[in-house]
Amino acid sequence: MSDPHTVWFDLDDTLYPYARYARAGLAAAADHIEAETGQGYHDELLEIYFRDGITQGTFDELVDRHDLPGGVVDDAIEAFHSSTTPLEPYADTEAVLDALREEYRLGVITDGRGGHAKLERLGLADRFETVVVTAELDRSKADPRVFEHAFAELSAAPWSAVYVGDDPRIDFRLPNAFGMSTVRLRRGRYSDLEPAGERFEPDAEIATLDELPAVLPEMGASKRSAKTIEREQ
Repeated sequence: MSDPHTVWFDLDDTLYPYARYARAGLAAAADHIEAETGQGYHDELLEIYFRDGITQGTFDELVDRHDLPGGVVDDAIEAFHSSTTPLEPYADTEAVLDALREEYRLGVITDGRGGHAKLERLGLADRFETVVVTAELDRSKADPRVFEHAFAELSAAPWSAVYVGDDPRIDFRLPNAFGMSTVRLRRGRYSDLEPAGERFEPDAEIATLDELPAVLPEMGASKRSAKTIEREQ
């Protein structure tokens, strides 16, 4: 078997640090809340999210603390994801993508909301032939149909594809089962998290994206005999 010819990337914490997206979103949400209530909660939202680690229900926590109107939550979430503040990719991302796309077809598969807008804010949208945002399919990366859709998008067999991600809880189980090769970028929010079992383990690990080009030629051959995954309903 020849080297893989398609490379799929996760987005958040793989191509850029998600913390920057969160900070920009929290600032936009705080601006909206201040306009609605006359009270500024910028620093407190940062503390809730980053210091207290309440990354789910951040705005609910603020509402409970200050007895704010319940409608604030939905509006704050929308403001969080609608921020247009430019984002910066990791320092090695652009050069690696530019080098890889001379030899490989590149795509993105992301569970993150607003994947297309994130890539525009990062200045990376033109690096990829296709972008699969699972929310737009009303699915997640836990659903095999997401990957079947991705394979069809680039007309690529699973064993000729590599998936690069950062989160061992979700990024590698299905790609492994499909026979894709998998590479973990160990940095970002989940850098200290270990896989829950063999099915969740990547084929290779790298510390920075600029290690990826040297790893890719070794990918693929060992996955050709992977068993077919049963479609989940």
